[in-house]
Amino acid sequence: MPDAHKYTSYRIYVLEPHADHATAENGYIPIEAIAERVYGKPYSSLRGCQRDDEHIGNDSVKLYKLSSEEDHLDALWDLDDAKLYLGWDSRTGQSIVKTGMTELDYWLSIRVADEQTPATVDANPPKTQDLENAVFEDRFFADRAFSPSLKLVLADLIRRGELPRGDYLFRHWW
Repeated sequence: MPDAHKYTSYRIYVLEPHADHATAENGYIPIEAIAERVYGKPYSSLRGCQRDDEHIGNDSVKLYKLSSEEDHLDALWDLDDAKLYLGWDSRTGQSIVKTGMTELDYWLSIRVADEQTPATVDANPPKTQDLENAVFEDRFFADRAFSPSLKLVLADLIRRGELPRGDYLFRHWW
């Protein structure tokens, strides 16, 4: 069939938020388990995906294109951007932006109280509150406080050699 289109095969890795559903047979990547091992704290891939697309619903998928050098460099540029959007303050009518810190560093600065370090913020602080170095009384609230973009985490894990360069499909399901 000389008139038929030629297709190039291409690999898409599937990100699985639930580590027990990622197996050698299905080839899914347990993204939350990898992120927790690398960063030393739990990561919510759903919250990270919602940072990229706040309207993602249940049983949805989102494709992260990171296979080309250009796409990967763009993501790394965003990863290293020392400015992050905290939200809209309806009282002042302004966007709240924090400068001087990357999303990843900001997220890593949020901790859970222990015997030596008491909590410094309420369980549910306002969305626009600066949480740099915030200490929450409970892991649940610390994990919900802020999650960096999934695209940025993927770019960083690729840069660190934890994941292969490629395109990633995040599937959100319950």
